[in-house]
Amino acid sequence: MKLSFNEADPKLLGEMLKMLRKNHGYSQTVVADYLGIDRSTYTKYELGRTPDVTVIAKLSALYGITSDSILSVYFKDSENSSSVATLSSTDRENAIYLLTKEEQALIDYYRNSLRKDAILDFTQNVYLEDCEETED
Repeated sequence: MKLSFNEADPKLLGEMLKMLRKNHGYSQTVVADYLGIDRSTYTKYELGRTPDVTVIAKLSALYGITSDSILSVYFKDSENSSSVATLSSTDRENAIYLLTKEEQALIDYYRNSLRKDAILDFTQNVYLEDCEETED
């Protein structure tokens, strides 16, 4: 896979930062204090202002992911221009932190269940019902 720079909307990075913050249960004030900046400055990052590399490095340490995971919105697979680059093998280990708390809980329940087939069947049925409702 060849990666190339993607002229992504800066708001995508802001959305990722907001998602990471919320998934970890932090307020903007907590993250800003960790970074040693004013909350209003951090808010601008979530609204689309691009932070400098030192802020990206601190955020990656805070969330336990690599800087390239945060910056992945700026890269794409040049062989398939519509797709965003996939997580590298080292990032896959930390990918669970990109999930919501509810998604993490579902994965934990599934992994610890003795009835995985029943969970998959139930989930598929709910999904199919949702699809039918959206078609109406």
